[in-house]
Amino acid sequence: MDYLDPKKEARHRILLFVGYILIGVAIVIGTLVLLYQAYGFGIGKNGTVIQNGLVFFSSQPNPASIYVNNKLNKSQTNTRLTLPSGIYNVRLARDGYRDWQRTIEVEGGDVQHFDYPFLIPSKLTTKKVANYTAAPGLMTQSPDRRWLMVQEPGSMTAFQVYDLKNPTKAPLALNLPSTVLTKAVGSENWRIEEWADDNKHVVLQHDYDGKTEYVLVDRTDASQALNIDTTLSITPTKLTLLNKKYDQYYWLNAAGELRSATLSDHTPKTVLQNVLAYQPYGSDTLLYATNAGSAANTTPKNSSSSAGKVLIQLKTGDNTYPIRSFAAGGSYLLDLTKYDGTLYVVAGSSKESKTYIYKDPIGQLAKLPHQAVYPIQVLHVDQPNYLSFSDNAQFIVVERGTQFGVYDVENTKGYNFTSRQPIDAPATHATWMDGDRLTYVSGGKLTIFDYDDTNQQTLVPASSAYLPAFAPDFKFVYTLAPSTATAAAPGQEVLNQTSLLTSADQ
Repeated sequence: MDYLDPKKEARHRILLFVGYILIGVAIVIGTLVLLYQAYGFGIGKNGTVIQNGLVFFSSQPNPASIYVNNKLNKSQTNTRLTLPSGIYNVRLARDGYRDWQRTIEVEGGDVQHFDYPFLIPSKLTTKKVANYTAAPGLMTQSPDRRWLMVQEPGSMTAFQVYDLKNPTKAPLALNLPSTVLTKAVGSENWRIEEWADDNKHVVLQHDYDGKTEYVLVDRTDASQALNIDTTLSITPTKLTLLNKKYDQYYWLNAAGELRSATLSDHTPKTVLQNVLAYQPYGSDTLLYATNAGSAANTTPKNSSSSAGKVLIQLKTGDNTYPIRSFAAGGSYLLDLTKYDGTLYVVAGSSKESKTYIYKDPIGQLAKLPHQAVYPIQVLHVDQPNYLSFSDNAQFIVVERGTQFGVYDVENTKGYNFTSRQPIDAPATHATWMDGDRLTYVSGGKLTIFDYDDTNQQTLVPASSAYLPAFAPDFKFVYTLAPSTATAAAPGQEVLNQTSLLTSADQ
């Protein structure tokens, strides 16, 4: 029997051992191949090892054809492409639509996402929603994009509320009580201040006879409107919602005191003093500019502002943290929000050419309490007049007219550019269309472009006195524009609805 033969038994053990080694080598090679593929490695045409990158493409509408360096790819959006390191011209195309294109740079091991391409129909179809005998004093859209509120010309208290989710539905007539406003002797107008997070209440600023007051409007029930100034017995120079709640307020008075109160408790609470400007976030966080030394938890090096300087501070709960200082004068651009759970703070001045972006400044100071916080990016725009996060908070724009500075939080990239088209007065800056695109009116027509000034598209006639209103699903855009009807009198305006889909896709 073979198992009693020592030589055969030894040979059998050697064969088993060699088999185990070969299996192990196969597993190692397979693992390495998978790792190489996971990190984008491949074999080039000449047999050399190259490292690829993964690029994901989506589009609205979907699908769209993908051309890489003018060569049609076999895949359509939504898909991923494996591309060797290099620079590529990518074009997305769909019948009936204008092309979307940009140059991308792929590095080995990259994973890039282009989820935002928005294709505009080659031919836009517009229909009239409403005629107005004169320019409406106000048009404003709720944060969820569903509700559009338009003031009727000739009346300070009459509004129409459109449901953009049900565009065929007649608008709701909203007639505010005349007692909610102080009667004006001379000129008066409305300005939008802020919508609450319930998408139901909006705070409007009533400017009259060189004075201002704030009015809370319930878009579903005109009788619930109230004058915040008289209700709380205050005279604010600025008023904002606290935590985006319609019944909670911060306000700044002429003495530089920042106070808070609610509709259920009218007793004012002093939050801060010597405040020049402020921006709230959440229920207990404030970014503000002060011309006096402040409070707790500031280091000696940064605890007070020197002569001719204004200190930017961050207050959260009972703690106050120094951010930086600016030369006194001008206006201060302040904003803050969280992206992917991390707090980002932005501060600038209309007198300077640098706007500073900070990531997790509180965490920075916790690690290095005796060091000043450092910015992750500086955007260079001379004497900026506008600062804002995009709808998804991924992008930060700083602007003065057609000069733009944009920072991409997710990909840690900055962009500086001057837009090719001037901005029509009375607008002084662009606004975000969504999370990835900016928009303004130029030459009497609505213009949109990607965050880095690519894919600029001219759409339809629009007046720059009003922001465009995009439907919640972005299938339509609503604009107010001067009437072009033959019999129209000068000054008449039309509310138009323009489809952002071809008839085949509607």
